[in-house]
Amino acid sequence: MASIQKIDLHLHTLDDPMDHHVHHTAEELIDLATDMGFTALAITLHRRQFESERVRSYASERGIVLIPGVEQDVEGAHVLLLNFAREVADSIHTFAELRRAKKPDNMVVAAHPFYPNSTCLKERIFAYPDLFDAVEISGFYHRAWNPNHKAEAAAKRLGLPVIGNSDTHTLEQFGSIWTEVESEHNPVAILTALKQGRGLVKKRALSGSEISVVTWKVIAKGYMPWVNYKKSRRHSAQF
Repeated sequence: MASIQKIDLHLHTLDDPMDHHVHHTAEELIDLATDMGFTALAITLHRRQFESERVRSYASERGIVLIPGVEQDVEGAHVLLLNFAREVADSIHTFAELRRAKKPDNMVVAAHPFYPNSTCLKERIFAYPDLFDAVEISGFYHRAWNPNHKAEAAAKRLGLPVIGNSDTHTLEQFGSIWTEVESEHNPVAILTALKQGRGLVKKRALSGSEISVVTWKVIAKGYMPWVNYKKSRRHSAQF
């Protein structure tokens, strides 16, 4: 039976093999999402797809479906690969490989494409119009600084839907942006509805103090090699 799904499909946890400064576990993220009424999430670690039957069951018991996902480096650009088999998702590193691997049940999202980082697609998004199913609107923005405007313009030019994701690296980021879509409560139905443009992005700009907290905990600590929570906290993923 179809119902309104509240989703965030770009999330990082302590399990991330690249980001040593992410402190929260998958279970802590799921607990927060449950409190906020989310019904579907994708834990999208860098370069490795998240797998944990224990966490999947933990989410399911709380009414949340976990959609398989990874934030993959594709020719140096961050791309969200959703609902791929893990061995396939982990092996994609070029746009040619992505084109060969993509199936109707998958979803490919241009992650924060116009943010000021070398790993963002920027104008390259226009070179592969057949590969992307949606363009991401990221939750890290202020009303005086918003790279999402370019993403929205690109989506309109390409005729693609937009979806709102938080790109959570610290729990303070979670819940300021999400997407709502009416569908059945399973990965294929949710992604199909999103690809059809039936999603509605709900969002609010971060305040100056929130931007400062996220900048410190995510960007600044990301460059501090002595900040590494992986040594002291329990991981959930199985690689």
